[in-house]
Amino acid sequence: MEKFRKEKANILKIIRNCEVHHIGSTAVAGLGGKGIVDIMVGIKDWEEVEEIIKKLKRLGFLHIHPKENGRIFLSKNSTLSQNNIHLHITKIGNKTYKELLFFRDYLRGNKKEADRYFKLKLKWLKESGGNGDNYKKLKEKYIKKILERNKEVEN
Repeated sequence: MEKFRKEKANILKIIRNCEVHHIGSTAVAGLGGKGIVDIMVGIKDWEEVEEIIKKLKRLGFLHIHPKENGRIFLSKNSTLSQNNIHLHITKIGNKTYKELLFFRDYLRGNKKEADRYFKLKLKWLKESGGNGDNYKKLKEKYIKKILERNKEVEN
């Protein structure tokens, strides 16, 4: 996806020693979604995260949420609107990093499950009324069930 490639190039220009991965629905061919591009930035040294956030603000990532479950979440705007970009900063190799990649790869390799997930996402979006926190809560049980299939994710 061109939007991801452009953002990845911009991120790599300002942050050294990181990995940039396309995750979320737009990273799975044919899945569909809300048009929001999710990007994971894996960093080697968590001590650098504040400096990295300062740099990302210059790229327009102005909505920053506190660290939760091994990641810091940033976005370009505060809504679930199309054309938004969600950034997930994690430490390379931590549990969240592994889970995000596993979930993406699982859906990429299981078309039937990806189709099911898409239908559920539409239902959850309607039920949440567009509220991001409510939408996230509705998805959590499903995602946890998929992640349990990965015995390699460390606790």
